[in-house]
Amino acid sequence: MNTHHCLPDTRAFPDDHVKNELLLHAASLVTPTSKAQTTLARESLQTEITRMLAQNHYTNLSVALAMAANSDIYNILWNTMETVLQAQNQTEVQWLALPVIVVGGAKENIRLPETIPAAAIAETFKNQPQSEVWNKIHWAAHLINDTTLSHIKASQWFAAKQNPQSAADFLSQLPYSPLLVESGQSVQAFYALGFASTDIQPALNSNLADTALPLMQVWQTHLTTAGATLFTNPLSPQSPLNALRSGNAMRLRMACDVFTTNAIRAIRLQSPRVGVVIAAQEGGNILFGFNATDSAFELQPQIFCWPLTQADNIDSIIQNFIDLLAECHVENIRLLHEPISTENELPNYAQSINMAGHNPLFPRNH
Repeated sequence: MNTHHCLPDTRAFPDDHVKNELLLHAASLVTPTSKAQTTLARESLQTEITRMLAQNHYTNLSVALAMAANSDIYNILWNTMETVLQAQNQTEVQWLALPVIVVGGAKENIRLPETIPAAAIAETFKNQPQSEVWNKIHWAAHLINDTTLSHIKASQWFAAKQNPQSAADFLSQLPYSPLLVESGQSVQAFYALGFASTDIQPALNSNLADTALPLMQVWQTHLTTAGATLFTNPLSPQSPLNALRSGNAMRLRMACDVFTTNAIRAIRLQSPRVGVVIAAQEGGNILFGFNATDSAFELQPQIFCWPLTQADNIDSIIQNFIDLLAECHVENIRLLHEPISTENELPNYAQSINMAGHNPLFPRNH
């Protein structure tokens, strides 16, 4: 079992060795034996996936993704599929999606504007190297949510990139779903979807740098709605599969940040010291529990559950969380070395001190 920061990985990767050519190629890329073999495996994987998607017969690809033995193999399959779905020549179109993470607060459900501020987006990129391509993007008529984006199959993306006409037809058939900020506090991901020529490719996945703040202001202004308090965090435009991944990861991270700061504030109103427990839970979750350090001040436990995907890097999730706790001056942290079963409750900080674990802020001999 892999450990990260000494946190067990409880994701259910299959043990069965399935006879699947894609898995064999991907596995050989994880542990390459020679440069020639690596090149051959990479090309074979790309050729096979292209053939399957072109024929709209890709059961083997679905099986390979489901049966990947670890996140390295899964990511190689995913990244190869993502490469195949890029525009490969001037005839094809390049799809892109711009994720916008919205932290919203409202007393009742509030509907947000669904349009895409295309001219304002192009304006923010006007000082970038590929500035003119931002004016030539064919955007969807409305924003879509992560459910809509995640339900688009790889074969649909493949068919929709063949030429501008098939791309336009695909956009016109996108399902429509109203964008809501739900009552209370919520963190959601919305996506501006569009396509362009291959000229856009160098501009995708780039670091937003100087455009980050102007782009945030564009979305903040565009989405502002009476009755809702919004904070928007747009990410850089990427291919749709990558956008979905980074959008989901950032949505969870921001939800965890909001939960953490709220929990710490609530505990400090009652008790001088906050205690935090980090544990893996069976079934592929990470639990972050917040309470007072002293059981005399014990409060209702507050627990954030982070469901892991097959692609997640556990180390970076834990490190981001620990960095946030350090910013909030929380020093009483206990990372448990054994997973918690789904039937058992996460122990509070006072209980966790007597369990196998350590404080990740200090070297392991503490």
